[in-house]
Amino acid sequence: MSRWMNQVGLALLVGAAVLLTGCSGARSMTQEVIDVKAQYLDLNNRSVAVVVSMSDYAEFNHPGAKQGICEEMVRRIKANVPGVTLTSPNEVLQWQEDNPYWATRPPSMLINQLKVERLVLVEIGEYRTHEPGDKHVLRGVISASVNIVEAEADDPDNFGASFSKNTMYPEPGESKIGRVGDDEALIEVRTQIRFCESAAGLFYDHQIIR
Repeated sequence: MSRWMNQVGLALLVGAAVLLTGCSGARSMTQEVIDVKAQYLDLNNRSVAVVVSMSDYAEFNHPGAKQGICEEMVRRIKANVPGVTLTSPNEVLQWQEDNPYWATRPPSMLINQLKVERLVLVEIGEYRTHEPGDKHVLRGVISASVNIVEAEADDPDNFGASFSKNTMYPEPGESKIGRVGDDEALIEVRTQIRFCESAAGLFYDHQIIR
């Protein structure tokens, strides 16, 4: 079983414990349900590949993170976008491995190689699990641009849409605070899930609970 799956399993177990605790009473007064509208709807009824990039340094220090984010993005898009057909994460990751300089190529070449109508490029600029300069204070951060390449555009090398996503877990003011004794793997997987909730959520209406 992959490290990502182990982390997801751990997150689900913790989430289940929280839900069971809450069953004895009403939803916590501090929780808020937020309706979020889709910002890009042209993945509907399209063939799509999700490609995640991150620095060699981040990949070395967080093995499996790129695969985990790709898999979670694909899972959420597949479950929520009508008529979408997605290239499997394993196929995309193998393509990245076989083409180590893919990131230097123009978007039009990438979308042609992957043979899809839409390419979702998730370019991660910052990825960390603790505060800068203090490895004992755990707080996950993922900052990325989410860019969409459209195969039929007059100029596919210009993105059809581009969004910035900045995710932090826990956020300042949340009940949980990263500190000595917290589980870094749990912090990491919850940050990934929160990032994917926001990034994949660009493509469909959804609700978030905070």
